[in-house]
Amino acid sequence: MKQQRPFARPLAAFCLSAVFAGNAFAAATPAFPVKPIRVIVPFPPGGGTDFVMRAIAPQLSEQLGQQVLIDNRAGAQGVVGTQIGARAINDGYTLTIVDAATVIAPALISPAPFDVMKDFAPIAILVEQPYLITLHPSVPAKTMAEFVKLVQANPGKFNYGSGSAISHVSQALFYSTAKLNMTHVPYRGTGPLMAASLGNEVQTTFTGPGAALPQVKAGKLRLLAVTSNKRFAQAPDAPTLEEVGFKGTDIRGWFGMLAPAGTPRAVVTKLNTTINGILAGGPAAQILRERGYDLNPVSPEAFGKFLGAEVSRWSKAIKEFGVKASE
Repeated sequence: MKQQRPFARPLAAFCLSAVFAGNAFAAATPAFPVKPIRVIVPFPPGGGTDFVMRAIAPQLSEQLGQQVLIDNRAGAQGVVGTQIGARAINDGYTLTIVDAATVIAPALISPAPFDVMKDFAPIAILVEQPYLITLHPSVPAKTMAEFVKLVQANPGKFNYGSGSAISHVSQALFYSTAKLNMTHVPYRGTGPLMAASLGNEVQTTFTGPGAALPQVKAGKLRLLAVTSNKRFAQAPDAPTLEEVGFKGTDIRGWFGMLAPAGTPRAVVTKLNTTINGILAGGPAAQILRERGYDLNPVSPEAFGKFLGAEVSRWSKAIKEFGVKASE
């Protein structure tokens, strides 16, 4: 009879106990999510980020099996809410919707309120968009060329508005290049900016299609041009800035979802997969496309590289043109 090695049984017992312990640990670690998820929208209701998140939230809630609660935390053109998101517990239950303004803010404010690349874990790009250059109908200009001529003949007479840092900086850079002297009026978000535009407090602005397109279609605002290097499918008659003489101009906005840095990889992956599936088709995707948004599902890694490129691009532009937060 073959003699059994003295350590075989203890080793087998150890292996079995390890398996049972592992199963017990797995059972004690519930699958994400097990409670409602809060999504911080750092702008007031009625703006583009708010619209996009409210379009996605019902499907996201259905897919995850938990409520998705939208928490509007406006202030300082997105900085207040984004700071709250950066400081949240990194368990995946507090997420933040950001736009290109998020990468602008640290370059405009000293000391920087947050570091996009260090304080957050990228989850997904939700949408991309051109900006629509709109004009109040009371202004006697039907085209971009006519508006440029009118402003140049009346320096300081007209106001332009912004509801986010990216809207502010992109307009400041464009109007500086175009040699247009106008007064900047900042607002706490796109919703208040739209109200000001409709009330003629500001005569022109760069705004995303989610907020501006319904007003253009209703005849309450005039569309002069789009800032991307290709025409906008929802308003194909509007020329691009390149077509009206401003070569090399391609300004596109985007909205994305971030989690606090250190959020577990499995949570990030699940959120990314779920969101990308929603963007691939279904009611939310249809709503967003009807508003003129481009849907561009990517991996967290691809989104991270994109964020880095945006930080570099806009930081360089702000320094080159000397744009200040108070302008």
